[in-house]
Amino acid sequence: MSTDGADSVRGGQITVRELAAGDGGHLELEFLAGEAGFDRGISAHRIQKPGLAMTGYVDFMKPGRVQVLGSTEIDYLELLEPRQRHEILDVICGRPVACFVLTGRAAVLEELVELCEEHGTPLFRTNLISSEFIDRITLFLDRHLAPRTSVHGVLMDVYGIGVLITGESGVGKSECALDLVVRGHRLVSDDIVEIRRRRGDILLGQGPELIKHHMELRGLGVINIEHLFGAASIRARKRIELVVHLEKWAERGKYERLGLDEEKKEIMGLELPLVRLPVASGRNLSILIEVAARNLILKLTGYHPAEDMRRRLEAAIQDPRSGPDTSDVDEGDFE
Repeated sequence: MSTDGADSVRGGQITVRELAAGDGGHLELEFLAGEAGFDRGISAHRIQKPGLAMTGYVDFMKPGRVQVLGSTEIDYLELLEPRQRHEILDVICGRPVACFVLTGRAAVLEELVELCEEHGTPLFRTNLISSEFIDRITLFLDRHLAPRTSVHGVLMDVYGIGVLITGESGVGKSECALDLVVRGHRLVSDDIVEIRRRRGDILLGQGPELIKHHMELRGLGVINIEHLFGAASIRARKRIELVVHLEKWAERGKYERLGLDEEKKEIMGLELPLVRLPVASGRNLSILIEVAARNLILKLTGYHPAEDMRRRLEAAIQDPRSGPDTSDVDEGDFE
């Protein structure tokens, strides 16, 4: 099993500042108080509603989580005596949480704003109701907190299969990818592939923003695939399902002939099918990669051609009568 070619795994935390600046308006956040806490880290995918904390169980407020205050929590606070309400808010605003978000029609309590500013705990509000906001921020955090790494290679979408092409520098990865683009397949990233592990054991690959949709070709330089071949020739990200490793042909190299011994490539703790393709004059690598993608699709549907041939050969050896029927063959065919 191969594990080479990947950089160290990163990720696991973002700051409140990144949350406020990076949602693109999708969360509809409006800042209210506590800018001093913008560098607080968010380290958990799940959010929390601090309803139980308002009754005194503040230990349930987990550090590093976004705290959501809806109309139910605010209505409860408004029913309390001013002194009791101030004591509760003073305690929960002083906890090492990431931030508070008021949702929907929840009223903005002046005491909450003042205490968040005093404790340096960021406070936001959103017009989204609690359920909608929780759905959106969960997706946002799942995307940004996912462990990630990067590998040197090319990621292509071939027949709907995410194919990660790896190999030594100069072996022809980019040229092979360009040929696949010409044949109608789609480029995700060339040279550097950023990979994130999403929930559900999914490896999602994309290109760095700076070099997205570009390709470097020796002799030509840098080209823009989207501008040359159109929007249908690229895609922003793709799930990685197959690794194809290109290596220079070696006369005494041992290469798979039947397909029974399947290699795996480990990336971020997940194993992916690995196909090693020797590079030699006269070999059309793009066609071979197309076939590898088609073959994986067959395997995913439950058909394994190499295993099928093995079973047929074993059956023929055990029972010669089960071999091919030649009764209708004309002897003249062999003349």
